[in-house]
Amino acid sequence: MSSKTSSRSIRAPIRIGATLSSACWNRAVASVRAVAFWAAILLPIAYVPAAYGVAGFEQGWRPLALIVLHVACVVVGHDHHGSGGHA
Repeated sequence: MSSKTSSRSIRAPIRIGATLSSACWNRAVASVRAVAFWAAILLPIAYVPAAYGVAGFEQGWRPLALIVLHVACVVVGHDHHGSGGHA
């Protein structure tokens, strides 16, 4: 009888740890998706200064980097579902 109890008591923390780790991972992924989603929405505002060469966008690679960042945010954030309960 004690062997059953001891094996259960050993497995329980492992299950709890795995569940907690999974929950933390899921929360982190959801947070990154949310930030990428909102960044994808707000980044086009930066296109205006880039179009006029303001704020250090004179070099040719910076506007391209802005576009690449925007595309990356769109790709990462496309699965974001807000907390409003919409599916």
